[in-house]
Amino acid sequence: MKLFNTLWKGLRRAGSLVYQGNDLSVHSGVWVTRISREAVVVQFLLMAAIVAFELLMWWSSNRSPRRWTGIAMMLCVLPPVAVSTWLAHTLDKHPDRPPSNRIFAAWAALTAVLGLPLGHLAFFLLQQVQPIANVSRFMRFFPEIGVGFLIATSYWRLVIIRLWHERVANEALKRHTAEQGQALAEARLQMLKAQIEPHFLFNTLASVQHLVRNDPAQADFLLTKLISYLRQAIPEVRGAASTLEREFASVQTYLDIVRVRMGARLEVNVHCDLALAQVAFPALIIHTLVENAIKHGIEMKTGAVRIAVLARSVALGAQREIVISVEDNGVGFGAAETVSGGVGLRNIRDRLAAAYEGRARLDISAAHGGGVCATVTIAGNPA
Repeated sequence: MKLFNTLWKGLRRAGSLVYQGNDLSVHSGVWVTRISREAVVVQFLLMAAIVAFELLMWWSSNRSPRRWTGIAMMLCVLPPVAVSTWLAHTLDKHPDRPPSNRIFAAWAALTAVLGLPLGHLAFFLLQQVQPIANVSRFMRFFPEIGVGFLIATSYWRLVIIRLWHERVANEALKRHTAEQGQALAEARLQMLKAQIEPHFLFNTLASVQHLVRNDPAQADFLLTKLISYLRQAIPEVRGAASTLEREFASVQTYLDIVRVRMGARLEVNVHCDLALAQVAFPALIIHTLVENAIKHGIEMKTGAVRIAVLARSVALGAQREIVISVEDNGVGFGAAETVSGGVGLRNIRDRLAAAYEGRARLDISAAHGGGVCATVTIAGNPA
């Protein structure tokens, strides 16, 4: 049994080495020097065994002229093949990448110059052993045909491996670009987290100080909301991932604080569908949109103002989209320094592109009745 297993492993190994030279995939055998020297030896031994078998059959079949012609065709091609393999391993010193056009041209020229005389010499010697009756023009030029086919096939294989290397390089470049984009988005996120609206905190603390003297109960309520907001915000500072439920809870607390500061003139509507509560979503994106709506729209308008922050799932054929909107009835486009071209919005678009690979977008449009509506749409969710 041990002998049988050893023989079986040897046959499997020999089979893999023979396949290495005949496999036209990009991983092995596409170019001559990608074939290991061990595989080259095994393949030539296999060809020698085939020739020996043909010679035995020729000898046992009363020296059939037709079988001898087949043997002559094989033996005419073997010398150019051996020369081409030796030249490839000699000229191409970098088998991990395809050879240059100069190296391939030198290989092809030397294969023709050295291989053709050897092929014709083999044909001449075979004629001395047993003349081939009615030698046709095809047989006389069979070495040229074999060398031409060898060079053409090798060039075709070379084109395949170059296309494969180009594809691998493009994929590596895309991965590198995506990693750089992710790193840039994360760096911008860290900058955003480092400046979690100090102006908002200062204004809130000033409001607390004012209310302590005039309305202690309201001051206590505002301070409780501020503590709750900071407890919700600090975990977001430590990580980039969150859920819609956590983001909407943080936004609700933030707007509760803003409503105390602005008084009864601010109407707030914050709602997230229960089915979307545990959906993963990048941290601070909704907060940034709400903050922009307050700073650039609502605070600049007198009288009654409102802001609505909604998350819902919308059917779109066989798929569903998640739509998150932040809409206000503030001063609208043109009245603030930046509405759609600010750093915060650019950061949001970059982070959405990195997180959802092109399936999410941010749209800024005018709201009905004045104001601005910022909408984040995430496509590709099963219906």
